[in-house]
Amino acid sequence: MIYIRGQYINEMCKNKQQIEEISNSWDTGFLNQLREGAFSRELYNRLYSAIMQLDIQEHEQIDRELIRLLWFIPIFMYRMKEYFPDIPSKECDALREQLENAIERVFGYP
Repeated sequence: MIYIRGQYINEMCKNKQQIEEISNSWDTGFLNQLREGAFSRELYNRLYSAIMQLDIQEHEQIDRELIRLLWFIPIFMYRMKEYFPDIPSKECDALREQLENAIERVFGYP
């Protein structure tokens, strides 16, 4: 295993597609759409799927880029829910909690 710039090479490759999908969610996908005032269940499902497909073992280091992309998602969704009168608050909360649980699966609990 080769360690370069704070990342193990095989870890970068193993989760590269998922990290790109999560990054795209902020740029053009689900999270960007929320920022623009739109909700897409299809884009939400893509983000959720990417997070659930992350393969990180219990004692592995987590890539800094991945942490940067994930940590703010639940807070961001909580703040944005008031801008969506067409979506019931409970549904927004359920979707946020689903993503929160997926992120907790990656990070674990302190």
